[in-house]
Amino acid sequence: MSKAVTKIQAFFKSNPSPFTLKSIKEAHPELKPSEISMALCYLKKQRYVSRQPVASNTIKGRKQVWSYTYYSEKLPKENTDENRTD
Repeated sequence: MSKAVTKIQAFFKSNPSPFTLKSIKEAHPELKPSEISMALCYLKKQRYVSRQPVASNTIKGRKQVWSYTYYSEKLPKENTDENRTD
């Protein structure tokens, strides 16, 4: 595991609410946005993180962003893909 994954896991464990990439970046300014994104992708693939689209609270930029929620136990496989249409 990389240092970014370890730091983000620790952040989620100490702050148990959903977070966006921007809020994680504010908590860990030493990490690059790409490092945070790759760590979140890794945790999502390992089924420890789920994500949902939420409205962005910025004036400029994207209308929606991803909100990430961390789970201490792996999620079942059917809950990991937010784009399923079954």
